Amino acid sequence: MKVKKNILTKEESDLFLKNTIYNRFFPWYYLHDSADAKKKDNFFNYSWVHGLIVDGKINSPFFKIFEKNIFNILKKFNVENKNIIRIRLGKTVSIGKKYVNNPHIDQKKEHQTILYYLNNSDGDTYFYKNDGKTLINKISPEQNKAVLFDGLTWHASSKPIKSMYRIVLNINLDNNI
Repeated sequence: MKVKKNILTKEESDLFLKNTIYNRFFPWYYLHDSADAKKKDNFFNYSWVHGLIVDGKINSPFFKIFEKNIFNILKKFNVENKNIIRIRLGKTVSIGKKYVNNPHIDQKKEHQTILYYLNNSDGDTYFYKNDGKTLINKISPEQNKAVLFDGLTWHASSKPIKSMYRIVLNINLDNNI
């Protein structure tokens, strides 16, 4: 697991937010279960998403706005030559109490994942052993910070309590170049 701060310049990081994400016309789509686990105990496990790349194909007209910054994020971790499986923005909102979403892996095949935090928030990301139950690490979201990890590592987002929302850019990369 590698954690890096100040991935983009302050201007790039701020533009990422102000010109797109915070724009009232940016489309967010409701996801009943943020981990897509389809469990029945997920009343609070919902989130909002925007798929930029799905199954290796551009899925959003907003991708071009993000493309340069995404490339810069990949470059910081020396993975810019990897095939992109999926890139999605995730927005989790406060429910006024602590709630950890369902632990999951994003893809069933070997891959790498980068989580790039777009805003400061108190909604930590939790990392687990392969059983999805034993906590091994947690990362607090800070604007312009990212974590690269083995995509088969179980992880879970959590709801912010003090912050209104938590926004993350989730990048899944094929291990094969």
